[in-house]
Amino acid sequence: MKMIKLAVGSCDEKYLQQLTNRLHEEKDINLLGTIIVNNLKGEVKQATAFVKQMIEQRPDILLFDQFILLEVASLNLGKILSYRDKLPTMKAIIVGERYNEENVMAMMMVGARGFFRPALGYEHLIKCIRVVAQGEIWLDAELITRVFNEFIKESMKKRDLLKSLTHLNLEKLGMLSPREMEVLALISESMTNEEIASKLFLSSKTVKTHLRNIFAKAEIRNRVEAALLYTRHTLMLQ
Repeated sequence: MKMIKLAVGSCDEKYLQQLTNRLHEEKDINLLGTIIVNNLKGEVKQATAFVKQMIEQRPDILLFDQFILLEVASLNLGKILSYRDKLPTMKAIIVGERYNEENVMAMMMVGARGFFRPALGYEHLIKCIRVVAQGEIWLDAELITRVFNEFIKESMKKRDLLKSLTHLNLEKLGMLSPREMEVLALISESMTNEEIASKLFLSSKTVKTHLRNIFAKAEIRNRVEAALLYTRHTLMLQ
């Protein structure tokens, strides 16, 4: 079992304490450090010290509150932001109640790999951490649809891009077997390989084989593209 090294930043002390208590129950998650940030402008030294600590400990994932991101964006904190380049392999999970699809797409471009709503609960958050640690992207079903619709809207402005990334791949779904389509549907629900295997009464090895075949036949690169492709497929059927 590979240990996941995690760091957490939050504006909500109660939420952070409850999350910390819950994470201590997970044997594969090592909580390296936490920080409470209520006023980033007045806590630059504390934030800088925390970032330096993380550079030394090199977490796999940084989970932080959406409000912290908004404060960072509004302040001139070049010194803190420059530390991001020193942690090139670290993935970010952003916790927030609402997400603008355009912002999600922009944040994904700069390293965000998870977008989580606290209302889903700690069990789903732990699942999100594991999914992101595996190199995948976490978006709940509702957000996937909105992000994909935004992608379609932007792509309509560039029809060549729409054709190469959407239309051609949709045609290739006809090459998938019924079982591969079942696996694709479950990927769109953010299920892990183990969960898919349990749902379909398959081995994890068989699920991985189906994934490789799906990616090759549909000419997609990862689970996010797979989920977006399946969502597009279901929209076309409506």
